[in-house]
Amino acid sequence: MPDARLRIAQVTPYPWEDEHEVNAFVGSLSAELAGRGHAVSIVAPSRSPELVRESRRAIRAAEAVAEPGRVRVLGVGELLPFAQSRRGVAPSPPVDIARTIEELLTGTEFDFVHVHEPFAPSAASVALRHSRALNVGTFHAPSERVLSTQVARRFVERFFGRLDARTASFAATRDLMTRYFPATYRVVAPGAGTPADMPRGDGPVRIAFGGGEERAALRLFLRALRRLPEDLDWRATVFAPNGAAPTLRSALRRRVELVTDPAPPAGVDVVVAASLGTAPAPGNLVRALGAGAGPRPARLPG
Repeated sequence: MPDARLRIAQVTPYPWEDEHEVNAFVGSLSAELAGRGHAVSIVAPSRSPELVRESRRAIRAAEAVAEPGRVRVLGVGELLPFAQSRRGVAPSPPVDIARTIEELLTGTEFDFVHVHEPFAPSAASVALRHSRALNVGTFHAPSERVLSTQVARRFVERFFGRLDARTASFAATRDLMTRYFPATYRVVAPGAGTPADMPRGDGPVRIAFGGGEERAALRLFLRALRRLPEDLDWRATVFAPNGAAPTLRSALRRRVELVTDPAPPAGVDVVVAASLGTAPAPGNLVRALGAGAGPRPARLPG
């Protein structure tokens, strides 16, 4: 009987060390696939020179594939410390990333290459260009602004023709992609874990601000908190990945807690997604439902 275990490459355009919805999805999906016995290699840019050096050594030695049932992260290009990306846009890939990815994909026999947000220029688009395996493309939540930058639309349509299957994380994403690049996109909605303990009580209303959105969304959220009635008993949690506190008035400071975990805390009542449309993070709403909270998203144009 042939071995049903597969060699799978998951390619994300975002630096693996960054907090991003696509990376979280790739990590969770890879863990699930490895749990079924498959060998999963996560291919991503990295901010760690040590990871990049070790990954390149493994690629040159043809040792880049994970063991069956395991996940291996391969840093295929080092981003400089000052190479920050705009919200919702992957940073430009390192100049040497194409050679490393080509060496990986031509020297390793993968069964599937799963590229996430394969818009050029990115690690995912490079992987799609050099892949010799069956290719799956997942489009998570590209904005119309990102799609409009794919100026050579006819070339991009032919390039996306290398995809053997296309999935979209949301129906809105499917509709947007279909408008720009007509094809069949299967909606595979993201999931969220459910906290084991979801306490509820008669205490203050617990409000959480979802992470991953643009800075203007946080400013809007804090302005909204200032307009809450003074006699309302509430507490708010704000995701701050670097622990840096936003400027808060003294009246708010005692009610707002900063956390570094993007997941809504157990027992939260309301999760606010306040994006103005620049860098929406729809996964916040999925995680809110998983936490048993009521999501309150901003209404975006279009």
